[in-house]
Amino acid sequence: MVSTPVKSIMTIFIFLLIIPLSNIILYSNNDKSILVFSKVVNQTDDSGFSELYNLSNNKNDSVYGQIQSIDKNNLSLVWQDSNFKTQASNLQDRNYDIFFKNVNLGNISSGETINISNNSGFSEHPHISSSGNNVYLTWVDNSNGHKQVFLRTSDNGGKTFGESHLLSNDYVNASNVDVYSNDKHVFVVWQQTNSTHSSVALRVSDNLGKSFGSEKILSDYSRDSYPKVFADEHNVYVSWNVDANNRFHPRVIQEQEGLTGNKPGIYFIKSEDLGKSFSGPVRFDYEDSFANGKSQVSAFDNYVYVTWVQRDSVNKLGNLFTAKSSDGGQNFTTDQIPISEDQILDAANLDTFAYQDKLFTSFEGSLIEPGFNNSEGTEPTFNKEIFQFMRDYDQTGEYTIYNLSLNSGISECPSITINAVDNIVSVSWEDYTPGNHEIFMRSINY
Repeated sequence: MVSTPVKSIMTIFIFLLIIPLSNIILYSNNDKSILVFSKVVNQTDDSGFSELYNLSNNKNDSVYGQIQSIDKNNLSLVWQDSNFKTQASNLQDRNYDIFFKNVNLGNISSGETINISNNSGFSEHPHISSSGNNVYLTWVDNSNGHKQVFLRTSDNGGKTFGESHLLSNDYVNASNVDVYSNDKHVFVVWQQTNSTHSSVALRVSDNLGKSFGSEKILSDYSRDSYPKVFADEHNVYVSWNVDANNRFHPRVIQEQEGLTGNKPGIYFIKSEDLGKSFSGPVRFDYEDSFANGKSQVSAFDNYVYVTWVQRDSVNKLGNLFTAKSSDGGQNFTTDQIPISEDQILDAANLDTFAYQDKLFTSFEGSLIEPGFNNSEGTEPTFNKEIFQFMRDYDQTGEYTIYNLSLNSGISECPSITINAVDNIVSVSWEDYTPGNHEIFMRSINY
């Protein structure tokens, strides 16, 4: 279903700090007529898979890896690592730090590993972005007694990094940070909470991360949201989730707004002036049954995609959906992304990358083991795997889903990157198959 045009509405409701809760536009889709399930391809098939790379390759608990392609033989990796400063088997006794290295796929062990956070607290959930030789790393750390957002930058491709910069305020607990860079501009978003507010915050740098403007509040009614940011030229796009059980209900909002803007779903806003002002929020869901889920936002020229996992309150299973626009985010069509019937159940974490009119998506899903027959009433067995697929903007027919992990351990938390010069898509994830979490990666030629 094609949504109602929102260009005039988005022009009217421009704001600088807090989005009014009453200006919510809802996109939903009740059309189930087109639902094409697609073939899952394993790496045993002739489908252009690379070998499987173990990028972290240590005895530690290496999790939440994020990658960016440099060229067909090299990429940058940032991840969260237990670091085993003390010999301990209890996770609570480990000091997690953020690590970075440039990886040469021909000799993975040759890259220098840099401890980015290197402090006494718990450092978590790193993200990476780069523009040319400038590399930006963000993460959350509690060394000062509560969670705060930090950033470190490199101007020589990750060979060395400057000092850590604190971006969040002292009076909030921050989490779920994301970063994106566009030429000399750097955009950092995160979730923050205090006793009266739970907000999505943004700070922008226009000088390669050397300094940042003041904090801008994008949403003031969501808790445990996972904001995502993407920028293309002067356009900045932000999405986040508002879950049914994690809405923030300050009394003043209940009384003044009647929870108008607090409905569960995926929210999206757009700036056309590099984050100085934003449109009013747009809300996406499917059949008004959104209980919880996380989103990703990506764009290429006028193509804008907001993709999310949506769990409803009945089946508790995750399905994939996308809101796609070909006019720079003015109008959207919302579709369910079909996954393979009787093979993949309960989609979870995802990552996306838009290139030309194509959207590359990687997601974590529970694979039903072979031999399961639903008609016999037997209980299926599941294993979490990492899947990847590509769809054209107008594609409605069958497409191929690649199983990148296909192993005995739990595989989760994918990160996707594209090498457009050599037509290579690479996906990393954390995997427990070796007996400890490692950051694995595999590539496909497209």
